[in-house]
Amino acid sequence: MEFINFYASAAGFCFALLILWSGVGAGVLVIPTLITLFHLDPLVAIASGSAFAFISKIMMTIGHATQGSVDWAAAYHFLRICLPVTVITAALMAYLSTSQPSVTLELFLIGAILVAGCLALFALLSARVKAIISHWPMVRLSGTTGLLMGLTGVGGGVMVVPALATSGGLAIKAAVATSIPVGLILSLAVSITLGSSGHLDYGLVASLVIGAAVAIPIGTRLFHRFSDDLVRRVTCLLISIALIDLALKAINLALQLSR
Repeated sequence: MEFINFYASAAGFCFALLILWSGVGAGVLVIPTLITLFHLDPLVAIASGSAFAFISKIMMTIGHATQGSVDWAAAYHFLRICLPVTVITAALMAYLSTSQPSVTLELFLIGAILVAGCLALFALLSARVKAIISHWPMVRLSGTTGLLMGLTGVGGGVMVVPALATSGGLAIKAAVATSIPVGLILSLAVSITLGSSGHLDYGLVASLVIGAAVAIPIGTRLFHRFSDDLVRRVTCLLISIALIDLALKAINLALQLSR
């Protein structure tokens, strides 16, 4: 593909607006779309989507850190389990893809992304799901987040805030602020681990970032023009469409294996 892809930049523009306005994690929206709309291999989509998430969270992390909103001790406490699990899981997936590339592995990864995406979608729509997740102990939340991030690049936004706000004992605003650098580090770990094995589309990431760079100042100015409920509904609708497309792709792969 060309280094700068107009359609990817347009997608990055839309992704950034929805992430900025809704607060949804980048992975649940970006990675399924990269697989279905841009026809990327799942591992390339995970690596590229994670790189986009990392870059898009840099400025947000700097902003929260300069305001003193980030609890770095709580971030370290969460990452000391989550980060090694993320790196080990991503490295295992990279190894399997190079040593034994197969339709079975692709189907497994798409299935894992579907599970993580549905979990994130249910957490957006249901307070009960959020409550259930928030009652898990910190070790389970941290380990599960690492497993989901290493496998799929999705799940950080779903698990981190409840963990920090309940087991971590932080106020909700501090939990949200602290979750951003945690997500940044996890996304960086996934993109480096998979990227070092050749599973990163640098041109696509650059195109996505260009779109996001244009969207962020526009989205900031228009932030109060749209209601939270409208933005949440649109975001959930687009995530649902991406997950349905991904499910159809999984069905096609399953049919290939059954022949």
